Amino acid sequence: MIIDLHNHCELSKNTNLKIIDYIEKAKILGVSVAITEHNHLYNRKGEIDGVSIYAGIEILNDYGDFIVFGAPEDCVKRRNNMIELIEYIHKFGGVIIAAHPFSGYGVCKVNERKIANEIIELVDAIEVYNGKEEREFWIQAEKLARIHKKPCTGGSDAHNINDLFKVGTQFVDRIESINDLVKAIKSGRCEPVLINNRSI
Repeated sequence: MIIDLHNHCELSKNTNLKIIDYIEKAKILGVSVAITEHNHLYNRKGEIDGVSIYAGIEILNDYGDFIVFGAPEDCVKRRNNMIELIEYIHKFGGVIIAAHPFSGYGVCKVNERKIANEIIELVDAIEVYNGKEEREFWIQAEKLARIHKKPCTGGSDAHNINDLFKVGTQFVDRIESINDLVKAIKSGRCEPVLINNRSI
């Protein structure tokens, strides 16, 4: 099962995408999608027209960009204290993923190495494939995940129609709920993949 774990919709800035854009293409490709709005939990989830939708948050703070699943939206209020944020997410059984760690506003780009490594030790997974970033950053992220023994994920980071479903995350098990998603990421029963054999 493939889920594209990093995407934006009506609640995020700098995007004109709507949920119908995802549904139409996901049906053709036979994949599922997570909507990870900037500092907001997407307000739709479950199955829409045969496509599974998973709601998450992309938390933006001074330490970088992080994708969260399985925690309430009010975790965003703790975004300025990274340790408190991670502890709060874990208190609810959620997961936090370091998004595009070496590019954009990634944790390894905006922090000195010591702080970045401390944060990476505390997060649950690393986004290795990001559809908006160059392959050199994927290689760096994969090496980081290997060093820290963290599970790897993939997401397109879609903001416009041309970004849709470039990469995703393949799961060993069928994911029926956010709890399943969280459990699979924590256990590392997933890997980043290209979608539809595209070259980027």
